[in-house]
Amino acid sequence: MITEPRREERAIQSPREMELLLERMPVGRMAVNTTDGPYAVAVNYLFLEGNIYFHSAHEGRKIEALRADPRICFLVDDVGPLVLFEKGCGISQIYESVVCFGKVEFVEDPIEKRRVLECMLRKFMTSERQIPPIADKDIHRTALAKIVIESMSGKAHRLSSSHTVLNGKTD
Repeated sequence: MITEPRREERAIQSPREMELLLERMPVGRMAVNTTDGPYAVAVNYLFLEGNIYFHSAHEGRKIEALRADPRICFLVDDVGPLVLFEKGCGISQIYESVVCFGKVEFVEDPIEKRRVLECMLRKFMTSERQIPPIADKDIHRTALAKIVIESMSGKAHRLSSSHTVLNGKTD
């Protein structure tokens, strides 16, 4: 399977640049295989120590699919403004994206689950708020999945001085 962007000039070459996008974005989209065909869903996630973590209930469509087939595709993107563009239909979208392929492993160790879930809380809570303690019963009733990344690629169309922003949004 080809995982590199078709347009080489848009490829993000730096693994660290891809990791920074994975660290920054709050929501990613995962695609899994089900008996009824592909299924994609948006999730909050944490990029930590080279892996992607997400939490869930112990049952449901994505969990059942991943228990049957742990292969996964995970995408994050940061969308910018529409711009005038000299090619094609005359407009283009500014963006950065990273797509990861890998396999899911479920984290069962309660100490590891607590550590990762606390890191996830820190990602989403403002710095002035203290992280609330996670009760043991909540650790037990939460499924935690780790995406072990086997490959990733990034693609970007960045804003430049040759672009004219159409919708006034530049960040």
